[in-house]
Amino acid sequence: MNIIGNIGSMGGWLTGYVVPFLFVLTIVVFFHELGHFLIARWCGVRVLTFSIGFGPELIGFNDRRGTRWKISAIPLGGYVKFFGDENAASVPDQDTLGHMSETERRESFFHKPVPQRAAIVAAGPIANFVLAIVIFAVVALVLGKQVTVPRIDAVTPGTTAETAGFKVGDLIVSVDASPVEGFSDVMRIVALSPRHPLSFVVDRGGERVTVQATPEPHEEKDRFGNVQRIGVLDISGPIMPARVVTIQAGSAAASAGFKPGDRVRAIDGKAIGSFVDLRNVVAANPERALDFEVDRDGSAIHISATPTAHSEKDPAGTVRRVGQLGISGGYEPADTRSIRYGPLGAFSYGVSETWFVVDRTMTYLAGVVAGRESADQLGGPLRIAQVSGQVATAGFVALIHLAAVLSISIGLLNLFPIPLLDGGHLLFYAIEAARGRPLSDRVQEYGFRFGLAVVLLLMIFATYNDLLRLFSL
Repeated sequence: MNIIGNIGSMGGWLTGYVVPFLFVLTIVVFFHELGHFLIARWCGVRVLTFSIGFGPELIGFNDRRGTRWKISAIPLGGYVKFFGDENAASVPDQDTLGHMSETERRESFFHKPVPQRAAIVAAGPIANFVLAIVIFAVVALVLGKQVTVPRIDAVTPGTTAETAGFKVGDLIVSVDASPVEGFSDVMRIVALSPRHPLSFVVDRGGERVTVQATPEPHEEKDRFGNVQRIGVLDISGPIMPARVVTIQAGSAAASAGFKPGDRVRAIDGKAIGSFVDLRNVVAANPERALDFEVDRDGSAIHISATPTAHSEKDPAGTVRRVGQLGISGGYEPADTRSIRYGPLGAFSYGVSETWFVVDRTMTYLAGVVAGRESADQLGGPLRIAQVSGQVATAGFVALIHLAAVLSISIGLLNLFPIPLLDGGHLLFYAIEAARGRPLSDRVQEYGFRFGLAVVLLLMIFATYNDLLRLFSL
């Protein structure tokens, strides 16, 4: 029986983590390498191999121009190998280069002018950014966006937010000169900016006021138990009222006689101010009869209902019994708005979302280098696999959104001026353009060795962080 159980666990691990991980990574890697491939073909370079993954080939085919397209056994990246390359890292094969005919030189990557080589190398990271813009834009065009108005309905006394000068009723217009569409946009920027001073422009009774505030760092666990360091400002947006919007068929609420539109004013005599209050009281009382004071069309009525018991994991991973009624709530119509995008608006949204991820990533990395931020938030393949599995539970749109964010991260990483990465090649080409001749073979060889050492150290460090995070869970 243990063997059967272990097989079942492995199957769940495979479908829950490995499949989403491979799906996301394959999309990102494919478009990165496709950028290299398309510009190389456009520049007349012969492409020998287009591989998703490294190591032994699993499956592949040759196209009519002789390129071998294949999927390899180690799915942690990919490469495009050009005519004249010694290996997948585009290190030149000096023996081959020295014996090329004039015809072969015209198809060789290393005999192309510096601008063409630079364009081919830069095309990979650029393709990653383009992919992210397209994903964000398509999702915005198809689904639009439902937001709550960026209005402050509560400021916690004695906190950084109150000291900074926020007032109840302030309508946030922009953060660090970036316009915001909903309160969730504000909270996202705040969460990603611990210890980073932010400039808020608010509409206060028709007057534009600037408020400077620095989010305080705070560690919290998400619903999967992952520890995250986020920025916090003690302000609250529109509060979801304790109003019943939908009722699940066959639920405790349906059996008790709740109707859409009912507003819960009190439970067992305790005042209820929001849907969060309602949910918390219900969750804390599984299989216990509760008296609900309800406002229905202006009349006060009492409903007795017994929440059913369900098991769920808290952020610490502890299984506990919670009560559920089978109802969902919603914001007041005046507190929400639907945003629909046309093609140009969706494209603009895609660009702004991509730039937001780039800006916040670079701000964090700069903080790590300056010692203001801890490097423990850096992750590697294990972290990507874990997050992919978790995000997959939220649906396809969430998973494809993760692919966009990962695509930006890989594009940025490859632009770092580290030999072996695309940015390292671009650095060598810049030096070649300035000197009028390339660096010596020995200097380039030492550079690639240094780059390999740096990349390996980064992978080891990221994997170490991943393992610490997994064991902490």
